Amino acid sequence: MQGFEDIIIQLLLRHNCVIVPGFGGFVAKQVAAELDLQNGLISPPKKALLFNRFLLADDGLLLSEISRLNGLYYEEAKNQLQAYTDQLQRQLLGGQSVQFPKLGTFSRQPDGQLLFEQDRFFNLLLSSYGLGKLSFVPQQIEISAEKPVISLHEKPVRQISWAKVAAAACLLPLGFYSFWIPTQTTALQSGLISVNDFNPFEPAQKPSYQKKTFDKASKTESEKSRLHFKFASSAHIEAYEWQPGFTLNVRVPALPKKPQTNTNTPAPQIVASAPFHFIVGCFSNLQNAQNLQRKLQRDGFNALLLENGPLTKVSAGGANDLSELQLIQQKAAARGLQGWVFKN
Repeated sequence: MQGFEDIIIQLLLRHNCVIVPGFGGFVAKQVAAELDLQNGLISPPKKALLFNRFLLADDGLLLSEISRLNGLYYEEAKNQLQAYTDQLQRQLLGGQSVQFPKLGTFSRQPDGQLLFEQDRFFNLLLSSYGLGKLSFVPQQIEISAEKPVISLHEKPVRQISWAKVAAAACLLPLGFYSFWIPTQTTALQSGLISVNDFNPFEPAQKPSYQKKTFDKASKTESEKSRLHFKFASSAHIEAYEWQPGFTLNVRVPALPKKPQTNTNTPAPQIVASAPFHFIVGCFSNLQNAQNLQRKLQRDGFNALLLENGPLTKVSAGGANDLSELQLIQQKAAARGLQGWVFKN
């Protein structure tokens, strides 16, 4: 039988949170590599492990792993884990320190607080497996003053030519209105120019038109012809009199066949009374969903079929509240089933 400490370590290698029901939870956080220039050491990335004694609710992860590795039923694994945590609590209350190999040490402070110290020699990060601290000898680099490649000489300050400034001030409005008047006004189209055309902030007025209506001398009315045919189970030809003395042969299509429903196949069950369902499978093929439903019913589940969308969902059972839903999740986890919660 595999020990609880080894199972907890294996779960922490794959997960960042493992809860021991009735005792507390381990929370892991990845820490980047550290560089110690003073001692000349490089530490690889690792997982920093914290212990929270308020994480007591069972999430099913640890008990499912104990049941799978030791071949136990869920209730048997729960009873053995409860006895193990009770023993840990008695040792801590007696003033003893509890050491988890490769994990850390627990001790109780005089004020009643539980203290956890992580093992410094075992790395829980799988990507850093087998990596140890690397020592190096730091070397100082002497930086020599660089000589400038190009010598810079100050340029003499040029005096402003006011004649060129005045010429630019005269040419700038001329260049602006040579673009503004042809493109933004109607002076070229109408042949007239006004003072408002020189004001760029004056909104341009759009030409207005007067709409006139003309009465028609006569109106012609056309009647819409409607075709009335008798549809049958097969396509046939019927004669249609388009105009007097002129007949057209029209092919009338057959009526579409109604799809035959298989009365032997049970329809998916839609349960609206239970607000929560634990879904363990989704299938586009109804037969596959029914096979999984029968298998779950043989294992003792109140399995149901839900149809909400293109896929048929297989529920391990419906629950009226979160406590019932948690029992269904624990029972499914003990059977090695994983799923998600569907809120009706």
